[in-house]
Amino acid sequence: MALRKSKRSNPASDSFSPERSRIRALLKKASRGNAYAFIQSVSGYIDFISEYLFLLGITDSRDRIFHIQQLLTDCWRYLPYTRRVSDFERFLQVQLERIASDSKLEMADPHRPLATLNHKERFLLSARILENWSYKSLKLSLRVGKRELSTELMNLKCKLCEFPFESLKPEEQLQVLKVSELLEGELSDNAARRIETDLAEHYHAHQFKAEWLSYRCELADLRIHMLITADQVNELKERTTALLKQQPMEQPRLADSLINQISFVRLPLQ
Repeated sequence: MALRKSKRSNPASDSFSPERSRIRALLKKASRGNAYAFIQSVSGYIDFISEYLFLLGITDSRDRIFHIQQLLTDCWRYLPYTRRVSDFERFLQVQLERIASDSKLEMADPHRPLATLNHKERFLLSARILENWSYKSLKLSLRVGKRELSTELMNLKCKLCEFPFESLKPEEQLQVLKVSELLEGELSDNAARRIETDLAEHYHAHQFKAEWLSYRCELADLRIHMLITADQVNELKERTTALLKQQPMEQPRLADSLINQISFVRLPLQ
């Protein structure tokens, strides 16, 4: 579980990482009708989807498996709309937002705030805090800027550990934001050292850091219950592969395809 960021994300190299290059190549094969390549390309997203669905209130693993298969089938069906890994992740984010659950997550302390999360907060918790997606991937999938993303992640941390951010003075709130960015590994080495040095003089920021570090240990224990087992994953892959072979793909209109090559804005199902 990637709860602590040991170093900064590198947006410039994110698109060229070996893992994303592999996913990109597999998605390209999949777009030509290769169901096996598609399942290989999405394997790394199964834990993330399962975590999101659990936070939505779908806590029974069998129900999550049903939704995961349905979601992956939709992703396959509309795969020709996507050109890049970031397009696929954007589409995945939109599809997750459309899932409705009759269940409501009910958690005892210290996880009671999980039941109050909205879609964006669930997505950030699953993608960034639990699965360590890069800032670049998050910005593209959620269509937000870096400053907004940093603020959203700080607010999420405060919400989860019930830290009284709103009661702080503006200068204290700014220090808490800096500490949150420090924990994300998004600051330069010099800026990180300055914040670490100043932390002892800022009680509330120090308190925020301690409370978040404590709570993310609780999250690590909870995450075990959010996932499906390796055997269930293998069975899911086999069933989904067989299903995809029967499922034709939807081809976008030429105009949509051309626009999506520049910026992925022509989403299907709209």
